[in-house]
Amino acid sequence: MPARLARILLAVFLLPTLVAAQRPSPPSGPYRFGYHSYAESTALLNELAARHPALATLSSIGKSATGLRELWCMTLTNRATGAPDTKPAVYYDGNHHAAEPMGGEVTLHLIHYLLARYGTDPDVTRLLDTRVVYVVQRADPDGAEAFMTGKTDWAVDKVVGARDVDGDGRKGEDGPDDANGDGEVMRMRIADPKGDWKPYSRDARLLVRREAGDTAGPFYRVMDEGLDNDGDGAVNEDPPIVSFISNRNYPTFWSNDRGNYRGQGAYPLQEHNARLLVDFIVSKPHISMLESWHTASGIHLRPYAAKPDTEFPVQDLHDYSAILSKGTEITTYPVASVYNDFTTIVPGVPADDQPGTRHGVFIDWAYVAQGLFARTTELWTLEPFLDEVGWRDIPRNKPLFAIPGNYLRPDVQAQFLAWLDLHKGDAQLGTERYQDWAPFQHPTLGAVEIGGFTRYILRNPPAGPLFERVAVDQARFAVVSALATPLVKIRDVRVTKNGANSTVRAVFANEGYLDTSTEQARIAKLAPPVTATLRGGAGVTLQSAATVSHPFLRGTRGSSQVPIYDAEWTVSGAAGATVTVTVVSEKGGTVTRETRLP
Repeated sequence: MPARLARILLAVFLLPTLVAAQRPSPPSGPYRFGYHSYAESTALLNELAARHPALATLSSIGKSATGLRELWCMTLTNRATGAPDTKPAVYYDGNHHAAEPMGGEVTLHLIHYLLARYGTDPDVTRLLDTRVVYVVQRADPDGAEAFMTGKTDWAVDKVVGARDVDGDGRKGEDGPDDANGDGEVMRMRIADPKGDWKPYSRDARLLVRREAGDTAGPFYRVMDEGLDNDGDGAVNEDPPIVSFISNRNYPTFWSNDRGNYRGQGAYPLQEHNARLLVDFIVSKPHISMLESWHTASGIHLRPYAAKPDTEFPVQDLHDYSAILSKGTEITTYPVASVYNDFTTIVPGVPADDQPGTRHGVFIDWAYVAQGLFARTTELWTLEPFLDEVGWRDIPRNKPLFAIPGNYLRPDVQAQFLAWLDLHKGDAQLGTERYQDWAPFQHPTLGAVEIGGFTRYILRNPPAGPLFERVAVDQARFAVVSALATPLVKIRDVRVTKNGANSTVRAVFANEGYLDTSTEQARIAKLAPPVTATLRGGAGVTLQSAATVSHPFLRGTRGSSQVPIYDAEWTVSGAAGATVTVTVVSEKGGTVTRETRLP
């Protein structure tokens, strides 16, 4: 961690040392920076929970859409410093989309990172002593498994959304396959004068769409690698559903006002896995911060996805800029608004009628409907590699270069192929590569060629050092950002004699960077007040109201001048009788202090 950043963190987030959990035994062996199957990740999660019982509890938030897998959630906190539901909470998940398994790997590594460093890393130790971290490892474990293995292991005709594309009375029976047995599912091309594809002029390994009137050739038909699984003479004509959560089925902004642009599904939360995530988050009202890891682009995204920044609460916008800029320092990823910077905007069209707007997005729901400091990080970017071979000579288009769809642009792919050509055999790539077109005798199509990019290169990093850098950088920023959440502390409780009565005065503060509620939560009336309550022991009588409320407690915003709040009560009772002050903040935690009457 850079020294300057360390000094900032110490100034902003330094907290009194709390009771530490017993130092746990270290994980067995070094962490494997590669892709883990469902069975492998489940085994590792169970091992970590077993090795760290004072810090980690593994549970399931529900069965996946197929019923075959659990959506695992690891709860991480030092229980010796308080029960999880009394502490401020942060939430992380990954792998909303089947083809983005790096999101699920970053969550898995984050769990390992926190447990391996507790007791030696002061920031990690402070985080688990003062907060609770919920990590849902994979939001779509079924889709991720299918992507990683190239196979489906569920009854494809039984899942919600199954389709009978070819109208033969069966659903999802003919999708992509590893036809040549090389462990990858790539692309097939078949020479055809009527084909819609032709070699790209700058690099013939790539194919581009044939233009009207083009007769120069050669031309090809192109499809995913696959076989004729149902014996009807066609290949891949009826693919199974392999994605069970779209990140477009959440309630907020699911439809525009006129209903002509909508998110996915027939209605919000129709998707099984999306409903599981929502139910879990709603059940944990102490969650104040949320991050969802996706691929690819190398960018930190914030709300809104469906509205422009002109409608964004000003204080929240400042807070997003301040905290996510720390992410840029650590990860190099820039910060963007999904709507303003990540969406193709049609000039002159009102925001509600923009055809490219993303409706029903997870972080819009989390921020707008729950008042959470919510963001998405798009992991992995090709830009550093492209820059090395002259990508800077190709103009970025709007929206940002980092849009994953831009990786499908032939000029981008040609530049990346140039980099790969310069770095053949580079150990950091492992077995990932661009496979040149190679002949294959297909059992039903005859002579074809198979080629393309392997699975972990364009939208997910290769296993090894490139993977490690992504995972470690994200874990570092996760700790920094989580320590910015609100944290209520009682600073002093004093009792003074006042004739026959006594006055009890409690002084408390929010020592976290952020307020105990976002501005959005206050606008939407989602934020309950912060309460300070006095309870007396035997023989103590309250002469004033037991509870004093404050709408919210301001955070430090990095200042050494911490805003101070207080509450006073008048009580009567014998000398030595106990009184207990409890300060409750939904997002900032519950703290208690006991004292005696003079």
